[in-house]
Amino acid sequence: MTSDFLVVPPEVSALSQEPGAAPFTVARHPPRLELVYHDHLPHPALNGTGWSSWGDICVASDGRVYCGIGDHGNNQTGAHCFIYRWDPRLSRLTQVVDVNAVTPPKPGTPWWSKIHARILEDADGGILFVGTLNDGGRAYTFQWTRETPGAPIFRLDPKTDEVTVIGHLPGACTATTLGDPRRRMLYLMLEGRQAGATAFAAFDLAALQFVFISPDDAVTQNRNMAIARNGVLYFNGQGPALWTYDPKQRAIRPTTMTLPGGAFMRASTDETPDGWIYGVTFWGKEGHHHLFRFAPAEERVEMLGPTFLSGEYTTVAVLSPDARFVYYLPGAHGSAWKIGTPVVQYDTKKGIRKVLAFLRDPCKARFGYVPAGTYGVKISSDGATLYINFNGHADDPFRLPGMKATGFGLTAFAALHIPSEER
Repeated sequence: MTSDFLVVPPEVSALSQEPGAAPFTVARHPPRLELVYHDHLPHPALNGTGWSSWGDICVASDGRVYCGIGDHGNNQTGAHCFIYRWDPRLSRLTQVVDVNAVTPPKPGTPWWSKIHARILEDADGGILFVGTLNDGGRAYTFQWTRETPGAPIFRLDPKTDEVTVIGHLPGACTATTLGDPRRRMLYLMLEGRQAGATAFAAFDLAALQFVFISPDDAVTQNRNMAIARNGVLYFNGQGPALWTYDPKQRAIRPTTMTLPGGAFMRASTDETPDGWIYGVTFWGKEGHHHLFRFAPAEERVEMLGPTFLSGEYTTVAVLSPDARFVYYLPGAHGSAWKIGTPVVQYDTKKGIRKVLAFLRDPCKARFGYVPAGTYGVKISSDGATLYINFNGHADDPFRLPGMKATGFGLTAFAALHIPSEER
């Protein structure tokens, strides 16, 4: 815990004065941070991207947290990706799955180099995940076999750490999944069945089979899905509107909801008790990297302004258990360090953005590490701890030759303990 977390970097102060920049406050009480590196890595992955994390993480019902990293290695000749588990009782991060060792690749079948889709918990406490390629959209270039007809859906038993394959994506990979444990469903975006196309799919976790696969070109900007309390899905479909999948009808259709300037939904939360799903836009000529919310029952959208400053790329947003706050880290793709690596809390009642901490400078000074962005954020069931799986790089004196200050190459897991006065 250090008051340095609450110091606004000078570049942020300057940018906050620019026209259109969203105002923000800074917490009065600093959080406590635990930071640990992913260990037992087979090599430094000095390949331009290096060790990196691309998918959302999972807080399981027992309080333990699952996250994944990969080496961005060669999908044809050799790559690595791993699943780790954080135990908050012991403050310990442990490597629990070597993904490529579960189903060892054979000639012609791919090596998995990323955990890009979400890590999810099913209704029975199993941990679900899917490995993918550096470019999942090129899955059609692989000669899938009878034994490996597509990317496997893996399930980890947390009691034994045994991993099984419960299904395969049909000639495809995925970077985007979403679970509905209550209804025992897993939803996936199927990439690479053909060039430049993505299908929406529903996999029944009880029957272990797909119950719906859309046409291959049904999805655009395939990195996010949202789910309402009634189990209906929302995603970026063809045209300007958000589309929906009704699990009862097993059909997709366009809604009347559109985002300004042709923007897409890039991140989304659970639905609040009063019927809102909060999200973040992507691309779009207007409202670029803006917060928004939509009411599924009314098919109504409200824009809430830039994520941070004039708008920073944000890929994951999480709702506090009491639905009062939305937490997110802007600058996901390795650029958060350029704005101090802020951790933002958005107050859904007051519409106020509050920075709980600027992590860059204190982490750089204390650990020689520059946390630079994330695709994985979750909050504990009591709302007290925010878990973050970071991409980053080592500070200048510690960086290996071949690793650049690009926000990638060295991953770390963080537990940010939020003071009770700030939540």
